[in-house]
Amino acid sequence: MSDERKEQDAPLEDDEETRDLERDERTEERQQRRATNWWQRRRVEPEERDRVLGELFQEGDRRVPYLYRLAFLQSMSVVVAVVGMMADSPALVIGAMLLAPLMSPVLAVAAALVMVWPKRLAFSAGLVALASLGSAGLAWAIAVLLPDLIAGPLPHELTSRTSPNLLDLVVALAAGAAGGYSMVREEVGRALPGVAVAVALVPPLAAVGLALSLGEAGLAVGAGLLYVTNLAAIVLAAGVVFLATGFIPTVRVSRLSWQVGLALAAALVPVALVAVPLTRTLQDSLAEASTLREVGRVVPAWLAGEPFDLVEVRVAPDQVVVVLAGDGTPPPASELAALLPDPPPEAIRVDVIQRTTDVFYP
Repeated sequence: MSDERKEQDAPLEDDEETRDLERDERTEERQQRRATNWWQRRRVEPEERDRVLGELFQEGDRRVPYLYRLAFLQSMSVVVAVVGMMADSPALVIGAMLLAPLMSPVLAVAAALVMVWPKRLAFSAGLVALASLGSAGLAWAIAVLLPDLIAGPLPHELTSRTSPNLLDLVVALAAGAAGGYSMVREEVGRALPGVAVAVALVPPLAAVGLALSLGEAGLAVGAGLLYVTNLAAIVLAAGVVFLATGFIPTVRVSRLSWQVGLALAAALVPVALVAVPLTRTLQDSLAEASTLREVGRVVPAWLAGEPFDLVEVRVAPDQVVVVLAGDGTPPPASELAALLPDPPPEAIRVDVIQRTTDVFYP
């Protein structure tokens, strides 16, 4: 860095990566005078870049206090998230999202990736991995210590984070782009808390630990998939925004074009991989919703004036469960299956559960 910026206690350590960036900034400044189009003229001033990098990469004497703050706030956010899920309280879970500091190191991974800073990339990625594993472990420990807070059905705040689909990936990409933009443009920096709520990182980690403590390995895998989806999408989208806004000097992108392209490809791979199961989950959800609509449409014709009330319909890929309340014998389930146009009757099993009217069911 220049002497003047060194004297101002520059936020980043003076090493080969920062010196390489400064050389690119000087070259970019000279090229600005000859710029002929918008793409060449777009530029983030070095002072503004220093501000953003200083927020993303806490170095020197600031690193240890930063790590203590990160560990404390992350732990507290996990505690709030786990208790909120066990109590099925959306307000507490949202509070945990706002409290969590994990978004900053994740955005640091994106910045280091497209800046082609291997040393800082390794540190930031390691920090995110350690915080992720520690958060899931802490959530498991809290749930084990407080086993009696969940009595009865699993809370909705837990189950809602264990079956991600392609829409979650779309939301994560949009929120990641907004997070990167809010870092580069200080005037919209207030949007970052909203990004933290839109693409939650701590609740899925808390759901992983909570599900494992309950012996629900399948739910834990689903919550882990949601977390990986959000993480990969944030890194990819924020990296693209850092490039598009001129946060990475244009001359640096040109000089390191193949490394930058390789970095973006590396960020794209996990997004593409998670998109496959997420697409399948979305297709299953749409199919179940279609079957649910069809069942609701044909049940009145199936009952045909019989003295039964429809209590509930539950749909799975190969099963429909219809819960009725009333006395007597309901029509055969095979007749209901025959009324369903899609899927064909032979491909689905219809079960009818009857509840008598003289028994109270909550």
